[in-house]
Amino acid sequence: MDHIKLTVVGVTAIVLGAMLAGPAGAAITCEATGEAYGIGGGQFEYSVTITWGFMGYAVPERFDIALAHLEDCEFYNPDSPFQEDYIVPIGGQSEAAAGCCDNQGLPTEQIEWVGEMRFDEPDCWLPTLHVAFENTGSTSQCAPLSDGTGVFRFTSYGIPMPVQTYYGAVVIRAGDMCLVCDYTGPLPECNIWSAAETTSWGTIKGLYR
Repeated sequence: MDHIKLTVVGVTAIVLGAMLAGPAGAAITCEATGEAYGIGGGQFEYSVTITWGFMGYAVPERFDIALAHLEDCEFYNPDSPFQEDYIVPIGGQSEAAAGCCDNQGLPTEQIEWVGEMRFDEPDCWLPTLHVAFENTGSTSQCAPLSDGTGVFRFTSYGIPMPVQTYYGAVVIRAGDMCLVCDYTGPLPECNIWSAAETTSWGTIKGLYR
């Protein structure tokens, strides 16, 4: 199977709500970068790596990845059963706090974040289409780390757009704080697609030469 990867690095964070800073000028921070892979059948997997630092003040409760550019996409109607696979959340993983046991009582070192498509997030002023990841699955009794890194994934028939920085595209809810981060990486393009068609991966690679 043909396979390419788009990878980048970028950092910017804004805290909405409580503005906190620690000793020696340390501050709450986050970094969000991403990459995209062709997985066959005209689909692509998007992997977003988020690194956060709440300095012990809070732990993440939800991660949101905004897809505002698809709201006006004439080829994407999320209410259509035919297009329900245009974007499909896979899930996320991050390190769990020490002593974590899953809902079956088995020790685990990893939080399993559950992904879901949403259209509004009033808690963090995100009134747009986004993929939300919450710890509501098999590890819901475990606590994430206050400072850690997680990888959050979803698939899409949307062709990866060229790598760029999307300002404020990642939002982390933690306690009474909403940490807003810039994301640098690819996101799904608004393109005509059919669940029955197979996109030419050679054509897609040509876009990034």
